[in-house]
Amino acid sequence: MPVRPTSAPSIRSPAAVPLRAALAAATLIAGLWAAAAPAPALAEARFTPGPCWFTVPEGEAALCGTVAVPERRDRTGSRSLRLPVAVLLSTARQPAADPVLFLEGGPGASPFGSGEATEERMEVWWELSAPFRRTRNLILFDPRGVGRAEPDTDCPELDAVGVARRTRPITREQRAAAERTAIDACAARLAAAGLDGTQFSTPVAAEDALDVASALGAQRFNLFAVSYGTRVGLEILRRQGGRVRTAVFDSVYPPDVNAQDDAAWLAQRAYRRLFDDCAANRGCRSAYPDLEKRFLDLVERLERNPVDLVVGDHETRRALRLTGASVIAAGLEAMAVSEAVPAVPALIDRAIHGQYTALAEWAPTNWLGDPETADGLAFSVECRESVNTADPLKRADGTRRYAPYGLVAADDPGPRVCRHWPAGHQEPAERLPVASAVPVLLLSGAYDPVTPPEWGDRAATTLPKSRHLVFRAASHIVTSSEDCAMAAAVTFVEAESVPATVCPAAGKPPVFEGP
Repeated sequence: MPVRPTSAPSIRSPAAVPLRAALAAATLIAGLWAAAAPAPALAEARFTPGPCWFTVPEGEAALCGTVAVPERRDRTGSRSLRLPVAVLLSTARQPAADPVLFLEGGPGASPFGSGEATEERMEVWWELSAPFRRTRNLILFDPRGVGRAEPDTDCPELDAVGVARRTRPITREQRAAAERTAIDACAARLAAAGLDGTQFSTPVAAEDALDVASALGAQRFNLFAVSYGTRVGLEILRRQGGRVRTAVFDSVYPPDVNAQDDAAWLAQRAYRRLFDDCAANRGCRSAYPDLEKRFLDLVERLERNPVDLVVGDHETRRALRLTGASVIAAGLEAMAVSEAVPAVPALIDRAIHGQYTALAEWAPTNWLGDPETADGLAFSVECRESVNTADPLKRADGTRRYAPYGLVAADDPGPRVCRHWPAGHQEPAERLPVASAVPVLLLSGAYDPVTPPEWGDRAATTLPKSRHLVFRAASHIVTSSEDCAMAAAVTFVEAESVPATVCPAAGKPPVFEGP
């Protein structure tokens, strides 16, 4: 249901710097950033230094702690929620006054990962952020309700359902009943703990992000956002665009589109890209002739006569009923990963010949629980801003127009979850396009089945200082797979523009694997 992106804690927690040094660093950084511009009236957000929950590599430095934000902004005296914040410090002797503020995707994902995965995730962050940190600090934080932030909105009840259902396929009715029980239990537990589901939304996330920057003394900053985080970033531009120097939006999710309405089109569009590129490539065309027709035959066959099989190994081992819908979904999951795109024609061809396992490995799980996602927050945001605002007629029309790809939406858990999940009401004005004169770099992957390039084009129409780069062989979150995309992002933040000749190889289609 959520838009991706887009990881028992045995976490080492050494202080990046001693507490006294951290306090001094916080004062120094606040002074440097605050000197950049006259101070506007900022929200009363507080930063409290503390130990880091990850290892800081030798020769690097970080400032860690929490920022307190009000649970409710419409009530005086509202209790505070603590958000964990890590500032990966610049290697420059005098860092630029405007840091880079990162906005994670999801909704419900943490930039730090969870458990033992945190160390590996942070190793990637140190390497990925090094070009930015030659001149600026980089700010990472967990949004409210996510990861280590308050409140805890995870639904372990759903994770338990997933574990229990790994050994055998179950019917849609059985799965829906198990999910309903788990969701009701989670919602009741969170309500008993005082959680207000209406306080999880894109506007609230934007205000929290602004508070994080303010608490660290950053009058101006640069945004780097991916997937759902781009929607939060656009909302920041709508609200306080004057504080944003530049923005890099990777895999753009503008507020005036609804992924629920476009589910069938999104699926058809990705497969259309694949089949056209294969047909245009001599090697792919020769190895996999009539790939589209044979794939559609496979979908029809499996929809009539599903195949039961077991995929994965050890902890990932699970039973799967392979239907036409799950085959379509499996291909989309593979195409959402840039590195997997070249193998998709071969995966489809093997499945056509009855060798289902390799493609079935990509089939999404048939339960809702995800230990890497803050389920409660994800449900609150998605119900409020996608499911409950979707147009049933538009969705039904898309299912018919783009058959059989509309099958992927036939068992969408969104409507049945949101019938019972407490969520706020989205104001119509939130769904308007965002107009801003801030310099913005938009990055898209041609194979992205989640946030397609057309959405980047749509956002660009009201961003007059934007530049949109589309990478023909890439998919979701381009900066994770394309070195040139990351280099372009760094250049853009430094110079507020990129050369006309940037990333000359971006227009090359994928090189498909043979049989």
